[in-house]
Amino acid sequence: MRLSSWLKRPWFWICTLVLVTGVAAFALSDSVRYVVIMTIASVTYGITSGEDVDEAAALEHALVSKTTAIHKFVRDSTARPGSPPIGVNPGSRAILTQPPEIVIYEIKDRAEQDKVIAAVQAVMREQKVKRVDLQFMDKENWIVTNYPNASVGEIASEGKRGPELQLRRVRISQRHVEEDGGEKTITYLPKELQ
Repeated sequence: MRLSSWLKRPWFWICTLVLVTGVAAFALSDSVRYVVIMTIASVTYGITSGEDVDEAAALEHALVSKTTAIHKFVRDSTARPGSPPIGVNPGSRAILTQPPEIVIYEIKDRAEQDKVIAAVQAVMREQKVKRVDLQFMDKENWIVTNYPNASVGEIASEGKRGPELQLRRVRISQRHVEEDGGEKTITYLPKELQ
């Protein structure tokens, strides 16, 4: 088939127009880029399910008791007063698996970190969790913005994480621990939104 016969087909021009429009929208629009990237991420890693949230809550409950037995925290979490500075973010499953992420603040001693890693592995075996990511962070940087002129029913304050220093990051399976990163500053929001 010759090129000139392709150019005479209307569906060829419609597909070309749709493709060019899509590429232009992706290149020019932050919103379109965001939707495309989030769709790809959702298809690849899935969306956190209720089962994933329940697994993370059970993991956190078990880890808090084991970790506080190893390390006496000086202060509570600034993001969640009344709790030690330990958090578990649920993972998700789809084509690939995003494991739960455990974040623990204020444990700076490497020997204590190693004891916590062993405790995490023990909890993983008990709960049949295949893999987790564990981050040891220096301290919480929780920034609270107060709105003194807020009226009843409006938000009087809001909190967000500022930049924090990651001390160590490890990927843990039931039988293996892999060092994944050392000290680095983690920024949660782009500079424009801080």
